[in-house]
Amino acid sequence: MAELVSRRMMRNLLTRRAGGVRVVTENVAVLKALETVPKIAQAESDNYYKEPVTIEYYIPKESRFAYQVKYLYIPLYDPEPKNDNQRLVMDFFRKINEPIDPMKAMDEFPQFMVKMLDYLSPQMGMIESLSRNIQDGLRGDANAFRRALYTCEVLRKFEPSIVSLEILGDYTVYNINWLIRKLNSLQVEFSLEDPTVEYLIQRYRYFAAQNGETISERFEILAQIYLDQAFPFYGEELEDIGD
Repeated sequence: MAELVSRRMMRNLLTRRAGGVRVVTENVAVLKALETVPKIAQAESDNYYKEPVTIEYYIPKESRFAYQVKYLYIPLYDPEPKNDNQRLVMDFFRKINEPIDPMKAMDEFPQFMVKMLDYLSPQMGMIESLSRNIQDGLRGDANAFRRALYTCEVLRKFEPSIVSLEILGDYTVYNINWLIRKLNSLQVEFSLEDPTVEYLIQRYRYFAAQNGETISERFEILAQIYLDQAFPFYGEELEDIGD
C-alpha cells in the first residue's frame, strides 16, 4: 500500500473492532509503540500474507507529517472439501504438494472433463495461462508462481462457479494460499490486490471466531487502518442502514 491515511483517519488514529462494535481513540503513542513486525515463530512465518501499512502522524510542534510502515501479517486458512468430488481432487493435489491446476485435474480425472470444459470455456484463456505458469513455477521459474498468483486473483472474481462448487472446491483461494506460502519461502516479492487482502482479513476473522481465537489488538489496529486506506468508505454503508 502506497496510500496514506486520510486526515479523517488521523483524528481517529487508533481504531479496532470489539464484538462488532467500533472503538475509537486518539492515542497516537499506542500506534507508535506497535512492533513493525509481529513476533512469529520462524517455522510459521511463511503461512502469512504480509501487507505493509503506512501510518501518517502529525507532529504539531514541527508542523509536519511523519510516516511509519508497520507490517500487517494475515494468517492463511485453506478451504476444505465439501463433497466427494472436491475431496478427490484436493487430496490429490495436497498429496503431490502442488496448486490445483484445472488442466491437470482434467487429465487426472477424465470423468470431470466434459463438465469442466463446458463451464470453464469463457475463462479458458486464463485457465491455460494459470496452468502454464504453475508448471513453469514447478520447473524452477519463481516469477511464474507470481504470475499464477495474479491469475488466481482474477479468476476468483468469477467464483463461485459450477466447477468449483461441484468438482474442484474453492481452488482459487487454495491456490492463492499455496502460492503465497511458496513465494514467501522463495523470498520473492509480490503484492496482492486490495480486494484480495480484504478477503484474507475477513477470512481470518471468520476462522478466529469459529475457533474461539482472540485476535490481537495489533492485528485489528493495522487491519482497520489498511481497510480505511484501501476503501475510504469502508463500513459506512452498513452504518448508514441503522440511521
